[in-house]
Amino acid sequence: MTLRLKDFGRERKTILRHKKLSFALCAALVFAALLIYAAAAFGATKIAGAGSTNRMLKGIPQQGIELGKPDAPVTMVEIVEPQCPFCAQWARNELPGVISRYIRAGKIRIEYRGLSFIGPDSDGLLTLAEAAGEQNKLWNVVELEYANQGAEDSGYATHAFLQAVAEAVPGLDVTKAFAQASSSKVTAQIQQAKALSQQYGINKTPSLLIGKSGDEQNLTVMANTSGQGLYDSIDAALAGNPVPAKSSGLPAWAIVLLIAAGTVALSVAISVAVRLSRRSPAPPAAG
Repeated sequence: MTLRLKDFGRERKTILRHKKLSFALCAALVFAALLIYAAAAFGATKIAGAGSTNRMLKGIPQQGIELGKPDAPVTMVEIVEPQCPFCAQWARNELPGVISRYIRAGKIRIEYRGLSFIGPDSDGLLTLAEAAGEQNKLWNVVELEYANQGAEDSGYATHAFLQAVAEAVPGLDVTKAFAQASSSKVTAQIQQAKALSQQYGINKTPSLLIGKSGDEQNLTVMANTSGQGLYDSIDAALAGNPVPAKSSGLPAWAIVLLIAAGTVALSVAISVAVRLSRRSPAPPAAG
């Protein structure tokens, strides 16, 4: 009887030790999971301005590259580059006023025409925005990209950054957006933007075009793109009056041609001057 009690006591202690070890192991696993979660949260890309951007756009119709009511009488087209700091400045300082005064009221609609020429970061930013347009979320992505813009071609537009931007957009299917970023439709949209910019001689971003909706062949390149001048130009378009147009200036090829011609002319002039200076003086006339 005494031996049985001793055996029972030993078994009980063994069971207790196993329970304590199991509890300690579980606690360690939970703690490790919390550490991993905390590290991931700490290292996650934080996207600024998601709340204000989504509130600004909430309730306004989006259709592909368009923002605003489809039957708005006037269309404004923005030609931009996702890494362009001046485009980001326009998006922050001017677009909210245009939205509140004209787009939300159904007076005008705006189209996004994105270009990619600064560097590799632009490609990912632009294709994600265009792909989001397939879900009618382009403007949310574009404005968040500008609100979180990094230094030009610094490599900031990583997959993690783009995913964080996409995840900050309510209702966007992120997986689908990334799958569509390399689609032929997205490529075609970018090519159309490039063709439109060449058609109107656009040589800098941001540039704004404005005109009657549905008449893409007769748009005006706006001279005034900020402040009251911008509003006055939109009001003129709405009233059917001429909009102050930006001077087209010389196209890039013409500037290059002029520089080349000037260089050739200068070279010829120098060559003639050198030859003249090397000529022997004429002999004196006979007395």
